[in-house]
Amino acid sequence: MKHFFTTVIIILFIIIQSGFSQTERWIYSQRLYFPEADSNIVRPYLSTLDDAGNLWVISSRLLDVNAHNAIYKLAPGDTVFTKFIDFSENGDSDTLTGNIGFLRGITVLGNTLYVVATQPYPKTQPNTVSATYLYPNFDTTQVIKFGFGIQGSGYGSFNHGAAISKDSVLFTGISFGTTFRCYNFSYGWSAVGYGSYVPPAQYVMEPGGPDQGGKSFIRDVALIPNANYADTTVPFYTSRNSISSTQLTGGIAKWINGNQYNPQTYQPFRIEDFDFFLQFIDPYPYGIDVDKDGLLWVAGIDSTRRWVKAFEIDGINALEVYDLPSQFSQDISDPDGAPMTSPCDVSINPDANLAFVIDMWSRAAFKFEKIIVSVEDKYSGILDYTLEQNYPNPFNPSTMIRFTLPKDANVKLVVTDLLGNEVETIVNEFLPAGKYTKTFNAGNLSSGIYFYSLITESFKEIRKMLLLR
Repeated sequence: MKHFFTTVIIILFIIIQSGFSQTERWIYSQRLYFPEADSNIVRPYLSTLDDAGNLWVISSRLLDVNAHNAIYKLAPGDTVFTKFIDFSENGDSDTLTGNIGFLRGITVLGNTLYVVATQPYPKTQPNTVSATYLYPNFDTTQVIKFGFGIQGSGYGSFNHGAAISKDSVLFTGISFGTTFRCYNFSYGWSAVGYGSYVPPAQYVMEPGGPDQGGKSFIRDVALIPNANYADTTVPFYTSRNSISSTQLTGGIAKWINGNQYNPQTYQPFRIEDFDFFLQFIDPYPYGIDVDKDGLLWVAGIDSTRRWVKAFEIDGINALEVYDLPSQFSQDISDPDGAPMTSPCDVSINPDANLAFVIDMWSRAAFKFEKIIVSVEDKYSGILDYTLEQNYPNPFNPSTMIRFTLPKDANVKLVVTDLLGNEVETIVNEFLPAGKYTKTFNAGNLSSGIYFYSLITESFKEIRKMLLLR
């Protein structure tokens, strides 16, 4: 036993001396199935995870007239979903008497499941109206129903997506005004009736502008877990698809300067990224989630994407952090990744080490796990130093700079003016091999040409950028 511990200590010493470092990456671990008997009637759409690790998914007729409006549940350790309730079977999707036309959102808080739907047409003709169902204790017999003509107020529009704050205020996108709306499901706040919307009727419009022809809406909503949405500095996010593949109105919006009790003061800003990953086209829903570390996860459902990525949000800039391995990704395909053809939503567990991706047209879900690997393993394919052109360029007042390192190095990333004076040091530290994206904010500088340089012991490159006020 003594020799064993001595050997372990020597190995650890060698590892430390060799400069070995570790990093995290995601691996594809498992395909998850819907019941075989439902293979022709399930069309998975959006998802959520509860505190016990159960994965909840709505099937919707929204994009498939043969699909059922239903809710499915996957318990931890299971590989096949079980049906929780089927509205198409129990009559609640009847076009003349039912309340569930298309399921459009699902979220959970504690032991209560919240489901958002648009009501059937032509039952409500000529109105476009919605409903929200609550399932306390995840029990179908305890269902509480809200909506146009049921109870509560503010359901006179199509509702899309769902996310709920720790204070039981539900956020959802609405078609009326191409914006979002908050609903009070807190028994402790009496200023607004339980189950009713928070006035006024319409808030600020999403940055993509008004919808045209019922094609370009907010499709999903994501809140930071356990965040204080009474605080005006805490953001939430929405995803919106575009009118078409050429008239780009879609993308991610970051909403700040409001709160759940006064949502009309929220201001939306379009999130930008270096590679235009978040310029969405016409498919939907482009499901989103936010993990405990504040990373925004996005499901790129259309055929030009077929990926799920996590982004760090710095102001209005999105910096890619993770890319779940996907065989058919149109960015970086991975033969060991999940066979994702249409990833429509992603749900991250509270510890941010499990991810579940819902795939609409594959009628499946895929499980991913975060593991620890050596930097050398992860970045063995990086052969050269690179310093890319900043984006956007010209810029005002911030821009993103991307570079890669083939090996661990002491790194400086500096900005200088036309005279060679150093105006800011963005990076000055030892970094492991890998890909990096840094934000440069020139808020205190005047318009003009500037240079940024990447410097290591064995590499130096300089590029030019233009600040326009």
